[in-house]
Amino acid sequence: KKPIGRPLKQSNISIDTEIQHTFAGMYGSIPIPSHKGQGTAATNMKSNKGASIASGVVNLSNTIVGAGMLGLPGAFGGTGWLSGIFLIVLSATFSAHGLVLLSKAACLTGRPSSFYSVARASVPRYTILIDLAVALKCFGVATGYLITISDSMVHALDHILLTGDPTKDEQFLISLLLSRQFWVFGGLVLVLPFSFYRTLDELKKASALALVFVLMLVGTIIAYANGAADPCMGNENGDDTCRGEMEPYTNFPMTLAKLPIFVFAFTCHQNIFPIVNEMQRKDTMLLNQRRLNIVICCSIGFALVLFSIVSLEGYWTYGSLVRGDILLNYPENKQVTFLRVCIAFMLALHYPLQLDPARRCITSLVNVIITWWYQKQSKGGNVSKTLSGECFGNIEMEQEESSEAKGRGLSNASAYYEMSHGDDEPKKVDENEDTLFYIITLSFLLLSFVLAMIVDDLGVILALVGATGSTLVSYVLPGLIYIKIYEPMDLSKLMAYVQLGLGIVIIPLALYFIITKQVSH
Repeated sequence: KKPIGRPLKQSNISIDTEIQHTFAGMYGSIPIPSHKGQGTAATNMKSNKGASIASGVVNLSNTIVGAGMLGLPGAFGGTGWLSGIFLIVLSATFSAHGLVLLSKAACLTGRPSSFYSVARASVPRYTILIDLAVALKCFGVATGYLITISDSMVHALDHILLTGDPTKDEQFLISLLLSRQFWVFGGLVLVLPFSFYRTLDELKKASALALVFVLMLVGTIIAYANGAADPCMGNENGDDTCRGEMEPYTNFPMTLAKLPIFVFAFTCHQNIFPIVNEMQRKDTMLLNQRRLNIVICCSIGFALVLFSIVSLEGYWTYGSLVRGDILLNYPENKQVTFLRVCIAFMLALHYPLQLDPARRCITSLVNVIITWWYQKQSKGGNVSKTLSGECFGNIEMEQEESSEAKGRGLSNASAYYEMSHGDDEPKKVDENEDTLFYIITLSFLLLSFVLAMIVDDLGVILALVGATGSTLVSYVLPGLIYIKIYEPMDLSKLMAYVQLGLGIVIIPLALYFIITKQVSH
């Protein structure tokens, strides 16, 4: 049976035409190529069936449902409740569609998959830039988590420890516990135990615990919105200054200015590839796209319901006076203080979900450099070709000969190393892989810690990262990669063009409104 997709000249994929397997996607069928080098993530799984659907839903949901939802009520304050509902549903829809496009691209290019592997098959000249962009985006968000953890703990302890007596409040221990730098270090200690897991499936328990903290946050917002607690307690002028007006919509510039917040809230696309790898079935070497679609729909659907509740309830509580971080609206009391502590622990559990995709991207970049270096040394001369284009083709041709090594789950560089040094080197290869894993992890943690210690406000930087990085990962790359890989023009490819077009429009608009807002202030 003739394959539906376009042959991938840039990838080391062999498609066995005698066993073409098709699966039902959202808009039709796409063939799943058989790949000689199945591996890495799946080989770490204890079960022969790979990760479960529940594990995928928990981890992907936890990636989506983070601190970003605290800004959604403020986004509704700028758009109005009717426009806000439209934008949040639209963002959820295109986020789910982007995840489906990337998962299909992963199946077409073979596993183990990553942003690097699918980009190499579709836009090989830009693979390094794409991996670098994803890694920097995740690094920025993870650093923001450390800063938010420190700020949340300082605000919480400020309410608990300060008595108003200068002699007691200026004691060394009190000053230390109210120091932002102390809690940046404390945040690093919190995230450290979860930072060395090799698969997202191993993080499912931590992700489930983080979702408990999320539900506690949602419960508090609902309680204040429905009169179970007084949202204006401590306000001298009463409800008149606590609550603003509610509007169904506002003006067009204000609505567009809030659009990146909705896009950023549903960004989780960097983690779809490890989920794809871990959910593969080792006995058949095939990935069931329907199982992936269930994971995507359940995760996005759960986040959409949760975000809609938080947005509407928060907006109905404070109206147009709702702030960018809704916690800043609530009175300083024991309940809100406890909530801040929960948010700190929640973000500590979210941190590894940013570290993991960044580590995978950095590992891909390092492996490309190492492979190129081994190739250069084996030829005994200067290699004038760059790390893209033709160089990739040469590396891949030589890697075909090392399919046996790759079948054991080795990276490209490790497979090439084993091919060059013989079959007596697997232990050394494994040690090299472990060494690289720990070096990248520790470097990420150290750099993130140092930046969080130096900078106390990443608001503008994170806004720029969200407007560019999140839109790039959620809209531009899924559309572009799928268009390049999948040849037939059908509804799925048409929607990929729409996804790409939206991303191209959103990035300059978001940057314009972020910059003009900063200039006006």
